[in-house]
Amino acid sequence: MKSQWKTTVSSVFLSAALLASAVPALAAEAGKPAPAQAPASAPTAYKLTNDLQVEMKSVLNEKTADGTRLGAVVRMKNTSSKVVRVPEYEVRMKTKDGVEFRLQASLGSSRSIQPKSQVELSYLATVDSGEGVELSELRWVDIDVYVYPKKETLQLSVPVSDLVWNGTETSEIPSASVKKWGEAFTIPTLQTPLEFKTTNISRDTVGTKTNSVVQVLVTNPSTKRQTLPDIALEGKSGLQTYDSNRAESTLSLEPGEKKYIHFVIPTELNTELEALNVVTAEKYIDAQEKPVTYNVGRVHIMLPAKQADALPVQGAYAFGDAMKMDPLNGLIHPNMDVSLVELHMEQNEDDGFNTAIAKFKLTNKSGGPLNVPAFATDLISSDGYTYNGNRQGTTTLRVLPNASYVVTYSYVVPASESGEGLKLALYETHGTAAAAGAAQAAGAKSQDSKAQDTKAQDAQGSAAEAGASYKSLLTAYNVKLQPQPESKDVLKLYPLTVKVNNWEISAMFNQQQNYNYRLKLLLDIEQEKDVLLDRTFSQLQFDMYDNGGTLINSVKSPFVGENKLQKGANVINFNADSMQLDFPVTVKVYESFVNDKGETAKRLLTTFKQ
Repeated sequence: MKSQWKTTVSSVFLSAALLASAVPALAAEAGKPAPAQAPASAPTAYKLTNDLQVEMKSVLNEKTADGTRLGAVVRMKNTSSKVVRVPEYEVRMKTKDGVEFRLQASLGSSRSIQPKSQVELSYLATVDSGEGVELSELRWVDIDVYVYPKKETLQLSVPVSDLVWNGTETSEIPSASVKKWGEAFTIPTLQTPLEFKTTNISRDTVGTKTNSVVQVLVTNPSTKRQTLPDIALEGKSGLQTYDSNRAESTLSLEPGEKKYIHFVIPTELNTELEALNVVTAEKYIDAQEKPVTYNVGRVHIMLPAKQADALPVQGAYAFGDAMKMDPLNGLIHPNMDVSLVELHMEQNEDDGFNTAIAKFKLTNKSGGPLNVPAFATDLISSDGYTYNGNRQGTTTLRVLPNASYVVTYSYVVPASESGEGLKLALYETHGTAAAAGAAQAAGAKSQDSKAQDTKAQDAQGSAAEAGASYKSLLTAYNVKLQPQPESKDVLKLYPLTVKVNNWEISAMFNQQQNYNYRLKLLLDIEQEKDVLLDRTFSQLQFDMYDNGGTLINSVKSPFVGENKLQKGANVINFNADSMQLDFPVTVKVYESFVNDKGETAKRLLTTFKQ
């Protein structure tokens, strides 16, 4: 996080419309800029000499502890077929009230330019101006010191008032630089044709900190391979500015290709970001050979009032339908359907919070086995709060051909959560967050899924290089909670339907002169066709309470393996060893599973009291 003096910033880049409307000026000898012909997507080029043109890349006007820092970065291009020296002109920044400040060139700047080539030249100065200045022009002035008085000749004057990055001491934001959330933009001053578009922002809570992950779609519309420029994001909240870590350290795009990049912005727990700044770093070396690095804003992106409104939902979800996945994702195989089959929320009276439980059916439509994708999920409330999902602790490695498998997630939500207006988002995880899922899937690859796995591993490798953990959106929907079944004798826990035909609670007096309790059940169990069960599936948990509401004992019974529940008669022994016979007693029946945090999540199915 940056220091407190970081406040709302302004950023700017030349829009195509502005460049297209640039009017060629009079001759440079008269002190007027003469822009050369350039594509609408490129910054305007100005004629400095017969062989040299200059383009503005960055203009800085930033207050610091030492005064006001004025700077400029220009590109100087040699249009001739011979080597040309960089002219020894003075470079000055002129303010709107007519004051001129001399800028110093960065130590080690190029002194000559090869034919048909260009160089970047950086200039900087710090002036004692506590109230700040307003910049209007960057000037190149030829000084003839061999006459008296010395003669000054203006070689070129470039307007810069619409290009200035005013640092962090102003709330003024030029309208040309402001973009709405989801609006596509380019950054012409970086000489890249790449187009950018914000697509999602998600939040993960880690202890007392929150990571906001901004997902940006990058498109290469050109006919050449392009490399992602070195850009960064700053998050804005009130007077605070937060730096980001870019998950993908390097990225290249082939012609017509689209890829995502991700920026992880750490903030305090309750911080709500209001805007984003796309910034680039400029470097300068002063006369003492001390490097100076500063950021220059390019685009200012306004966030919706609630971050949840930035989530691109597919619409209202119908339970059981195959979800539409992002075609750029590297996790869900094209022949794997993911559908939501259950979503319930339970009140935990003893713990003071609610538990939501979601079940996802994974259907393999291919002719070979496919890996179980370890996607992450979030529930987002109507108020914009994000509840991270916790996946069941273990799963099978693969789904067999033409079969389905169920994966369960739990969410801890406050007791005040109504469940109205919920959104459900699925994510592909990268970096450290994906380590557990990647380890579980190791060694379980099939020929059919090899390419998909390689794509996911490449993305995780980039994240590891950057030292970041992040999530990439797969899909999102508006969802509704399912009501509990009206019949207390029919237990629905997909893919099973358990009908309780009869039940009976009895007490027995044993040789140790203690009472034990037994629950007899007569069950019918039906299973959905082609949906596989294994030892990782949920169990039934039977909690017995005495007449005063005290827990006597808890017993778990699986549907797979030893001592499994089966069709017909079943006996649940509680082994209470109670010295006193309680009557009546209550048995609460839950569906339960252990999530990847080692916590037991459960959903009440029915209650027996006798």
